Amino acid sequence: MQLNRGSLFERIKGLACLGLCAGTVLAMSGAQTAHAVVAVATFSPALSVPVAPVPAGFDITGFIQEATLDSTGAICNPTNPRLAGGTVTLNGQKIVIPCNTVLQMPAGTLSWADLFNPGKGLAPTAIAPVGQTGLALGDLLGSTYGATIAATAPGLLSFKMRSDSSSALQTRSNASLPSYEIRVLGNVVNGRSIAGLVFISQQSLNAGQGRVSCIDYASGEMQVGGVPTDPSDGKACPVPAAVGVARVRLSDSIGRFGKRHAAVGKCAGAVNCVEEAGLDARFASDTDNPTVHATTGYPMCVARLNPFTAGVDPLCPQSNRPVAPACKSFPSTSGIPPFAAQTSGYCTTFIMDLPGAKATAGLSCPGPGCPTDPTRQAPIQIGDTIVFQGTLKSDANGFYVSAHTVAVNLGIYTQPNSKPAYVFVQEVLAGTAALPVAGLAQETTERVKFVGFTTDPTNLVDLYALDQDPLTGVVSERLLSTQSPMSNAQLGRFRTPTNNGGIFLPPTRNYRAVSRTLCADLPAGPFTNCLLEANGSAARNTFANGLIAGQFSLPNFDFVFPENLVFGQWLVPNNFQDLPFLYCGSGPLDGPGTSSPVVGQLDPAPWGVPMQSPIFSSSLCPAAKQVSAPLKFPKVVGAADTVAIFNATWDNKNGMGKINIKATSSVSPASVGMFMTATISNSSMTPTAPGGIDNPIVAELVQLANTAAEPTLCPTSAPCWNLSAPGFIIDPGFGPFPPSLVPPTTIVVRSSRGGTATVTGTAIKQIACVSTLKFTCP
Repeated sequence: MQLNRGSLFERIKGLACLGLCAGTVLAMSGAQTAHAVVAVATFSPALSVPVAPVPAGFDITGFIQEATLDSTGAICNPTNPRLAGGTVTLNGQKIVIPCNTVLQMPAGTLSWADLFNPGKGLAPTAIAPVGQTGLALGDLLGSTYGATIAATAPGLLSFKMRSDSSSALQTRSNASLPSYEIRVLGNVVNGRSIAGLVFISQQSLNAGQGRVSCIDYASGEMQVGGVPTDPSDGKACPVPAAVGVARVRLSDSIGRFGKRHAAVGKCAGAVNCVEEAGLDARFASDTDNPTVHATTGYPMCVARLNPFTAGVDPLCPQSNRPVAPACKSFPSTSGIPPFAAQTSGYCTTFIMDLPGAKATAGLSCPGPGCPTDPTRQAPIQIGDTIVFQGTLKSDANGFYVSAHTVAVNLGIYTQPNSKPAYVFVQEVLAGTAALPVAGLAQETTERVKFVGFTTDPTNLVDLYALDQDPLTGVVSERLLSTQSPMSNAQLGRFRTPTNNGGIFLPPTRNYRAVSRTLCADLPAGPFTNCLLEANGSAARNTFANGLIAGQFSLPNFDFVFPENLVFGQWLVPNNFQDLPFLYCGSGPLDGPGTSSPVVGQLDPAPWGVPMQSPIFSSSLCPAAKQVSAPLKFPKVVGAADTVAIFNATWDNKNGMGKINIKATSSVSPASVGMFMTATISNSSMTPTAPGGIDNPIVAELVQLANTAAEPTLCPTSAPCWNLSAPGFIIDPGFGPFPPSLVPPTTIVVRSSRGGTATVTGTAIKQIACVSTLKFTCP
């Protein structure tokens, strides 16, 4: 977002004048003769504040001021203590955290209760005292870590002695280190602010960038900025680091991308393990995906040995960083132009050799002079430019960043149509496509957005939503889109079009990108073989120290909820009930097949009347508590009104499958509380399927009226009622045909004043219809 600097300056100048100019006026008036007070008329009594007709949505970001865990059942009664709720206060606002809330951390998930038990392999009070998170402004740091910080920067800290028997030295978490950021999306239901989605980080937009100037191979620490050192002299990095130089360590709890990092006393004599007093596993790297990577997605690492003085790290060989001019390009048969020639330094853009490429006779590989090996990671070198994100920590040598994500500015590719290839997803976004509620005009979207890279640009990349069984947690992939990494300005980048269309609903918590290079060595067959390779052939596709190549899975941090179209109206609610993992649950907390507690529906729910139950509720989780009963039509006294449908269209341009309905009533102006609904179905569907005749889609219409600015909203001068929303009727497909959106065959509009109107068949206009064997276009 860009700011209008001129207008911003004027606003600041105006605010300053509120104080300075007021002082001038007071001084002038003080110098004048006093005047008598003149009586003026007063305003009539203040208007009472009406009750909101819908649960108003909110999206709040701020520091965690206070976090509490509900251990008494005052908020909700969880099926297991790990699923308990609580409250969080930010910006002075207290928000209820429901039972079954799953928090999204920077590179993983936790339940709310797990946030208060940061043990996860640590001593229980190493990071925070029992009953606290160590993340809130009012929390205390644990004795071990607090003492470490105290030794680092005693002049910056405020201490507090614990009153319990431990009497350990404590320090407030907001003293020398910052507090933690929380973003909460929710709705105000019956006067209570209730969370639906929660994201926690130290600072979500915080990132560092610079050139690596030194690598301490003993601790796995990189120094960023300053004068580059020579690693071949065997000298350690400057301690403490020079002024203006950042210290970066990988928050890698298993040693995927370098040495393993553990809490004090947890290495237990293991080699290639570094102990850190402030290590917090809640903010660890995602070690199932290449989160330490080159720009193209190739997995990177910090070598466990100094390759210039101590030998070869076979998991992170120096031979995977070729030196110019030996920077190879794609073979000419690929159609990809050669890379720009490089005459010195480490290669910055190059293609790896084929797996098992023969070395010169007599060489022991991996080692000096060996071919590059795409089955192993590539080491970060002094001089590389990196972008790092993580958590600011402190030890005896000062501050450092415990990084969960590191991107290295390199273009490393793999051979065309040859395993392994690697994938990285940079961004994902999903719209929630809410149905209208309480007649409020709103803007919604159901589009998805992917941006990512692959090391094999010659193969397509399939993009999936990951649906989860609410009881077992078993994941099933739903194909959303297929993109080419050859059709972008940056070689290897794939991204969805801006106005893409397709069957993207319902939104899911997690998404996945899969390169078709995964099935390059299989007989010709459907593209789904690549997905089978990613899921069922892990042993055949595990490379780079345990990573499953050719795929990248990630959570979505950006759901697009509805927005008001009319300023000043009640804020439309966030339609959390249309997210299955919130409404139905998502299975065992620790993943499918584990004995961990099953995550169920949010309780208390961040939804309520007059919001509608989701269309998948009857099939996916019929036992779940419904949002509300269907709209109750009042008993009509006297003659019913006359309803006319002026437009009924199924618009499938770009695969959107939107339904547009416009209707009028003979009652004009509309009476107070009057409403209309549309019942939408397809007679060729299985009757009980969503959209079938026994399970139709029901949506509320929005009241509109012509204005001077928009005189053609309604076909007459009387108010009209409008519905513009996704159709949601999905043919599940059969044989070679994938799922597809299908048009309604019957639309019934019903008024709360008793009138009805029906359109069927060809009276429902179809635009850009896509036919299948089961449904034909007129």
